[in-house]
Amino acid sequence: MTFTRRRPPPDVRPVPGELARREADALLRSYLEPPCFPEAVRRLSARHLLVLVGEEEIGKRLGGLALLSRMSLAESTITVLSPASTVAELIGGTEYAPGRAYLLHDWIAVGTDPAALSVLARELAELGSYLVITRDGAPSRAVEIEQPWAAPDPRELFDLCLSTYDLRAGLAPDTLVKARHRAAELPTPAHVVRLAAGLAPDGARAGAARAAEEVAAWFDTKPAMREVLAAAALAFTGPLPEAAFEARLARLDPIWQAHESGPPEPPEPHPLISRAGGQADFPTPEHRGPVLAELAARYGFWLWQPLRAWVRSLTDEDPEVRTRAAEGVAALAAYALKEARAEFLEVWAAGTAGERLAAAEALSSMCAGDTLAPEALRLALEWAADPARATTAAVALGGDLALRYPADCERALRRLADGDGPAAAVARRMTQDA
Repeated sequence: MTFTRRRPPPDVRPVPGELARREADALLRSYLEPPCFPEAVRRLSARHLLVLVGEEEIGKRLGGLALLSRMSLAESTITVLSPASTVAELIGGTEYAPGRAYLLHDWIAVGTDPAALSVLARELAELGSYLVITRDGAPSRAVEIEQPWAAPDPRELFDLCLSTYDLRAGLAPDTLVKARHRAAELPTPAHVVRLAAGLAPDGARAGAARAAEEVAAWFDTKPAMREVLAAAALAFTGPLPEAAFEARLARLDPIWQAHESGPPEPPEPHPLISRAGGQADFPTPEHRGPVLAELAARYGFWLWQPLRAWVRSLTDEDPEVRTRAAEGVAALAAYALKEARAEFLEVWAAGTAGERLAAAEALSSMCAGDTLAPEALRLALEWAADPARATTAAVALGGDLALRYPADCERALRRLADGDGPAAAVARRMTQDA
């Protein structure tokens, strides 16, 4: 298998790493403390270690940063630890400096040891240092050091964002009322922040918000299934030359027709597909994410069954199309992680050579953002322990994952390289190329 490491996005930094206080302050600019925040401040001040536990994407990472910013510290820099750190590594493999702040967000370790974490808390207290860990799920037996977390009120967060971005004066009252009502229905704080920032008259965030509104409005018209499939196909392949896109779309027709008959061609022009300059693409790059979000939220078996089969078949295409399909699955994971994992990533990781490369490329794409990067690392480490997927893990661990989590990937690759079989051979090659 041939796998090329891509140039990392400029904002991807290795973990463990340092986060300057000014960077943390910028991230907290529109942060609203949830009702549980005062109690968390009190408990962190007393215990020096706190694990924030709750559902995905409810603001635990920013909550950890906000809590650490309230502590009395000798150094304002925050050290970000690896999400793959075990309790043993946190105790015996991490050198804590006096008066420092440490953050471990999206902890992927399996199980917790309340007694060991209590020992670590005492060590941190002796140093005058603080550690906040965040993890998804429900509270465990380690109740003394765990804090159930919750999202702030979305309407209050929306109002704070309006003040932060100085938007209230420039917006019509009816626009504000409608937006605030919509904010109350959004699933996560991040969605609320994007909604408020998108009310600005210009800028990238405003463009993203407009794209999301355009996509939602189009789906509200209940377009024909063939039109929906065309937009979905573009989300997993675009941009492509128009003829190449039409050829791939034509291959989707018989797969879909086997499930439900329909018109052979969509009406022209498709409102979400631009064909300028002979390229098939969305009007702006910001349209792709909302299309995937709407597909995940609005449609079930009758769309996803044929679409799933078609996307999986793209791994047999040329490398460019395979990479686009992998990037599409990675983008889908931001809106439907369980489905992306079960229906694509796990299947590809144990499949043909092309499918394994697509799975590794998808994990590399997931590393571009802070939200999905820990999940990509979790998957790679799980696959490394699975003989059916270990070769894919070796490829992924030598890709963009190694740029974000160099120490974790090096350890995992060396463990694989010490074995035998195809995974060991790939791991040895990856360690040599690093």
